[in-house]
Amino acid sequence: MGAVSDTELALPNAPAWARSTGYGYGYGYGDGDGDGDGYGDGDGYGYGYGDGYGDGDGDGYGYGYGDGDGDGDGYGYGYGDGYGYGDGDGDGDGEASKTYWASTIGWFAAKWPEAQRERLRALQDAGARIAFWRSDADGTPANGGRSAPVAPGLVQEEPGPLRGDCGAGQLHATLLPPKWRGDRWWIVALIGEVREDDAKLWALRREILGECE
Repeated sequence: MGAVSDTELALPNAPAWARSTGYGYGYGYGDGDGDGDGYGDGDGYGYGYGDGYGDGDGDGYGYGYGDGDGDGDGYGYGYGDGYGYGDGDGDGDGEASKTYWASTIGWFAAKWPEAQRERLRALQDAGARIAFWRSDADGTPANGGRSAPVAPGLVQEEPGPLRGDCGAGQLHATLLPPKWRGDRWWIVALIGEVREDDAKLWALRREILGECE
């Protein structure tokens, strides 16, 4: 048999898979001949798949499904939704970060009373190291150490000697304030000899200049 046409593929009795995929579906008429016992005389009518069934003597008429070849185009529709999450490692330049935070000190100080700004300028001119310090909400140390709550103008001192490490008995500050805990940020001056490492500075004398607001 010949290939099945698009019209035949659209017949309502075609199975669902034949209408929705790329499989072919064949449909055709076949001729059938058959011999059989007849009931009565005359021409008969036959029905069969391939072989006809006939009543009577003579030629029979056959109706059947034959083999068919068909080509079909398939149509597909797809929708996808995706979500991804990844962790990444990054390298940063600590010195560049320190430079950035040091550049913000003037912005914070611009909100202070004139007397506090003058004290900041005087200590800068004297060579003090200006940096940040973080405290708890009540103004006490948030990263170790003990002291009374601080306020602008407070000068703190330790007897020393100043050591090469940053342990107890030193007064600390930082130019990387996000690395440390604390509800409140302060700008402080470390006066005299100052030691430092990658994350902090320390000395034996520290003056609280003002709060970052």
